[in-house]
Amino acid sequence: MPAAASFDGAILVVRTEGPLPRRRRAHAKRTPDERVLDVLGRAISSGAPPVSRLALDVELAAMAPATKLAIAADLECWLAWCAHENRAAVPADPEDLVRYLVTLEADGKKPATLERRLASIASLHKMLSVRADNLPTAAPIVRSALRGHRRRHGAPQRQAAPLRLGGELGEVPGFTITALLAACASDLQGVRDAALLSLGYDAGLRVSELTAVTLADLRPQLDGAGLLYLPRSKTDQQGQGAWAWLSPETMRRVGQWCSEADITEGVVFRRVGVDRRRQRAKELADERWGEDGTADAAELVTYTVGSAPLSRPGVTGIYRRVALAAARQGHAVIPAGQLDAAIAALSTHSLRVGLTQDLLAAGEDGLAIAQALRWSSPSTALRYGARLRAENGAASRVLAQARK
Repeated sequence: MPAAASFDGAILVVRTEGPLPRRRRAHAKRTPDERVLDVLGRAISSGAPPVSRLALDVELAAMAPATKLAIAADLECWLAWCAHENRAAVPADPEDLVRYLVTLEADGKKPATLERRLASIASLHKMLSVRADNLPTAAPIVRSALRGHRRRHGAPQRQAAPLRLGGELGEVPGFTITALLAACASDLQGVRDAALLSLGYDAGLRVSELTAVTLADLRPQLDGAGLLYLPRSKTDQQGQGAWAWLSPETMRRVGQWCSEADITEGVVFRRVGVDRRRQRAKELADERWGEDGTADAAELVTYTVGSAPLSRPGVTGIYRRVALAAARQGHAVIPAGQLDAAIAALSTHSLRVGLTQDLLAAGEDGLAIAQALRWSSPSTALRYGARLRAENGAASRVLAQARK
């Protein structure tokens, strides 16, 4: 049953509660554990020694869900190569691993990808207790092949395009949080998008943290600001917890979204289904008639708020959709011919990179930024701000006037 309805001009807006219609899928979605166990089952050769289920359960319990999914994806690639080359996946032969690395190099894979694939293959052997004390991935020939690839193709890791605040902190080129917020529509979906962007930027959240935020994690403060409790994160797998500050603007946006979506508990950021259908006005609650005496067509818009959290691809899609709207509405100026590339460069990490660069530009040091964004060391923060440090470093300060 509709939870609320309003008529605005020729648009009837009906908001309903309950789960969204399920998308049809060929197979039921498997859990991270099921995906890993499936790959392990296919990797074990006939006649292999039995595997301790207790040891396997302990290994899986120590991994984050994202880690399990990454390992499963990497091992799928390794198993496919072994099947094509008619080689044994476990135990892996060091020379086979070198040939595998050569194939990946020919496919244009970066050094970081090769290192991760080898780490996943090492995990495979550990979980199956096969040569756990003498891993084939640690063989000298394999490490030498990896160093050779890094020497030939070594390059800095690709960094997500930053979404800096802009506006009150000064104009910056490209897309900004201020521009994207201005482009968010006033409907239910737009209210959610604005709250998502605002909270994700203030707290510098990873996508796994952003999609896990619940109402119980929010702590309003007397001055209008808020605190966000993060029970777990990528660098806090033991669940010691951390806190992040939220601006009054963010708290207002989140409050508006939860109020309009009638969210009283559970995850905050959810999928919004939008169903637009052309209807005759006489079928609506309030009839509208044209000058010729006939009923005007009106649009019936139904918003359905789901109960499950947004997915990683869903968050990326929101950033890119709102960025495109910002460019089309003139809130962000992108050089001609660069719009598609600028949008494609945005990812779930863009808010985190943007906040880091804003804090560096404001003069905060790497240690303070690492603490604010919950990094184990300041090295990542400094890497994100390498270009800013060059622009505002000692050389630019001393030579800017002397070498005009």
